[in-house]
Amino acid sequence: MKDNLENKTFKVLVCIDGTDESYRGLRYAVRLGSGTDANITLLYVRSVDKDLHTDGLDMRMARENMLDWGLEMPGMAALKRGLDMLVDMDYMDRDWCSETSHVDIQGDPLGDNLVKYTCDDGRKVTLKLIVAPSPDLGILDESDLEDYDITIASASDPEKENELSISFTSSVTDRIATESRNTVIIAKALEENHGHLVCLNGSKASLNTARTDAILANRCNCPITLFSVASDATEVPAAQAIIDEAKNAIKADGYEIAGEKIAIGDPVEEIIEEGKNYSLIVLSGEPKVGIRRFFKSSLIYQILDQAQNSVLLSR
Repeated sequence: MKDNLENKTFKVLVCIDGTDESYRGLRYAVRLGSGTDANITLLYVRSVDKDLHTDGLDMRMARENMLDWGLEMPGMAALKRGLDMLVDMDYMDRDWCSETSHVDIQGDPLGDNLVKYTCDDGRKVTLKLIVAPSPDLGILDESDLEDYDITIASASDPEKENELSISFTSSVTDRIATESRNTVIIAKALEENHGHLVCLNGSKASLNTARTDAILANRCNCPITLFSVASDATEVPAAQAIIDEAKNAIKADGYEIAGEKIAIGDPVEEIIEEGKNYSLIVLSGEPKVGIRRFFKSSLIYQILDQAQNSVLLSR
C-alpha cells in the first residue's frame, strides 16, 4: 500500500450495516480521503431476496425507483444516510454527475446495483448494494475485485442488538480482517483525534507497516506513536533499537513521529492497554498463510478479539 499512497491512488471501501459505528467509520474515511485523489465506496451487502418486497411493481421500474432512492428495501436507507452525511460534511454535493448500473443475480429480483457520483476534480463516491451469501463473503469479494487500499468494517457491540437483518458480528469482522489481502480497519468506538499507536516487533513487515502508516497518518493529520514491548527489563535495549530503526526510516521518508513508548510484559496485554489511548492500534497483518486455526492463536487474532478500540491491519 505504501507505493499506492505515494503515487496518489487511494481507494477506500466503507462497509455499512446501518449502525452508528459504521458511520463513524465513514467519517474516518472522509478524513483519510481528504485529498482530491481519494475515491470512497459505501457498500451494503444483503442476502438473496432477504425481506424484499416490491408490492407487485415491475422489476425494471422497481430498480429505477430504488436507484432514485424511492424504493425502501434492505440497505437503501443505510446507504442514503451515508450519502447525506457526505453532503453534510461538505465532502460532496448534489451537483456531482451520477450514473447507475445493475447486474442481474439469479434468484433475486433486484440484483446488484450501484450509483457512482463523480466530481469535476476527479473524486468519486460510489454507493453499492450487492447480494452475497453472507456479509463477509460479499465484502471480501468486493475488496479483491476493486483492490482497495483500505477496507473499513465496524465491529458490532455484542451488548447492543442490531435491528437490521444483516449486522457485522465478530465472526464477520474476524474473517474480513484475517482473509483480506488489503489493509483493513476494524472499527470499534472509532474516534478521530487520538492518533495511531504503531506496534513494532523488529520484523521487516512491522517496519514497513510503520513507514506506510506514517504516510496514511499524514493524510489525516493524525500523530503517530511508535510502541514496542519487551518481555523483561533485559530486552528493553532491543526494543529501543527496534523503535530507533523505525523512527529513522520514517524520518528518512520525510515524516515525523509524535512519540515513542516501551512497555514490559505480555505483548497482547500491553498493546491492548496502551491502545485505549489512541484512535487506532496499528499492526502488521501478513496475508493469511496455511490453515486459519493457526492464525487464531496468534498475537494479532488475540488483539482483534480483545481490543476495546479500533485496529488497523496493514498489508
